[in-house]
Amino acid sequence: MDMICQLNKLKPPKFQGGLDPLRYEEWMRRLETLFEIIECPDRYKVALATYQFDGKVEYWWGTVKPREGEDPITWERLKELIDNRYYPRDVRRMKERKFVRFESTQTQEGVNCVSKFSAVS
Repeated sequence: MDMICQLNKLKPPKFQGGLDPLRYEEWMRRLETLFEIIECPDRYKVALATYQFDGKVEYWWGTVKPREGEDPITWERLKELIDNRYYPRDVRRMKERKFVRFESTQTQEGVNCVSKFSAVS
């Protein structure tokens, strides 16, 4: 009960699911940050995260959560399930490629600046 009080004081965002992977990514990043702040043990993270579910994602959770007598879902497994549902692999790959291209462009621009500076010096 203490963990949920600590988390609620920090006003964690609700997650409603949907088709926007960026909303999911922002929600997960914010939740992970809050877990770090309150030093939340992994054993509480699933309950605290799913408590933030609302709307369609809450119904989805009802279909995938373990039933009585089944092994509990770990935090890593929950993240995997949510990723698969709300952050499609093709969107993730496209974002990774875009990041790599951006990083490559930034590196090349840095090399060009250094070269130009060295030539002037």
